Amino acid sequence: MSHKPRVLMVLYYYQPYVSGLSIHTKNIAEGLVAKGCDVTILTSRYEDTLPKKEVINGVTVLRRPVLFKFGKGVILPTLIFDIIRLARKHDYVNPILPMAEVGPALLFVKKRKILVTYICDLFLGSDILSRFITFLSFASMRLALMRASRIFVNSYDYMEHSRMKRYLAKAITAYPPVNATAFSPSHDKKDFLKDTLSIDTKTKKIGFVGRIVYEKGIGYLLDSIQYIEKEIDDFKIIIVGDYKKIAGGSVKDELDEYMEKYPDKIIFTGYLNDEDLTRFYSEIDVLVLPSIDALESFGMVQVEAMLCGAPVVTSNLPGVREIIQKTGYGQISRVRDSKDIAAKTIEVLRHPSKYKPVRKTVLSHFDPMKPIETYMKTMAAKNRF
Repeated sequence: MSHKPRVLMVLYYYQPYVSGLSIHTKNIAEGLVAKGCDVTILTSRYEDTLPKKEVINGVTVLRRPVLFKFGKGVILPTLIFDIIRLARKHDYVNPILPMAEVGPALLFVKKRKILVTYICDLFLGSDILSRFITFLSFASMRLALMRASRIFVNSYDYMEHSRMKRYLAKAITAYPPVNATAFSPSHDKKDFLKDTLSIDTKTKKIGFVGRIVYEKGIGYLLDSIQYIEKEIDDFKIIIVGDYKKIAGGSVKDELDEYMEKYPDKIIFTGYLNDEDLTRFYSEIDVLVLPSIDALESFGMVQVEAMLCGAPVVTSNLPGVREIIQKTGYGQISRVRDSKDIAAKTIEVLRHPSKYKPVRKTVLSHFDPMKPIETYMKTMAAKNRF
């Protein structure tokens, strides 16, 4: 490309909101900026305290007003018109789905400009209103995928099992990039978990990282304590993740029932920054991702943990299981099965050398530059259409 590519990325939530989708988009956006692209994020002003416009690490962020919220969803009354207007000033429009409004807007955008990123399907609820909005959202997203020249996906495994599998022929795998520089084994002389949480170095440490929400299946992990304690005496489950600023609300109160039942086995840390999170990954014996969410399509925390030397136990969900299938550094457990989660966790704890991640091997599959290069090559391809 002879000029600086101008890329418009559209999604509901961006920094400072923390989720797999927002982190994924942040890493792609900043990676494209590093490659010489001019990147603009069009997103929601989900809190009134957020600026309407700012530049974060070279990425221009435009936040539009929220009319109202629907669970985790937000309704942006100007979004369709903003996409149409801004598309004229950009070479590529990259909506990050799921989104409800984007389809109609893309009818007014040249097809050669449209590169959709399809993260996952959508589920808003079982009541009549939620089902109706879900129906309209899927109709809009199908229109977006029909209009797309190419579709970036987290994995073929997920796309093959999604409601949008009919568009698989357009799909290009671009694994969510994980900051390999930030996530590397910590060699601090101090013991982070001992110093901050008073956990003995000999204690087996079972970690979880993610939002404290129902779909992460944390309750199944905590329910597995009854089985793990029959085989392992000294262990703790350490839950890392925000439970205060969560769209749709967290399930921390419900999980506190397990705290009452197993007060000496469970610790909630709240949010950890990348530096502390790296220390955490470097010191745990296994990370468990017990997700029950069929909408989860990857699970970046697995790669983060492996890059820091921690093996993983994860749910047998399309896309989510792919990381262990590629690397072999862990076990895949049945979904919603506390007993099997316990069995797979015990297996990894008892054979640490068998599942110990080799950083070079992890990067051979999940090098963070690969998805950035995939975006750049797709944009540059003369025969793309």
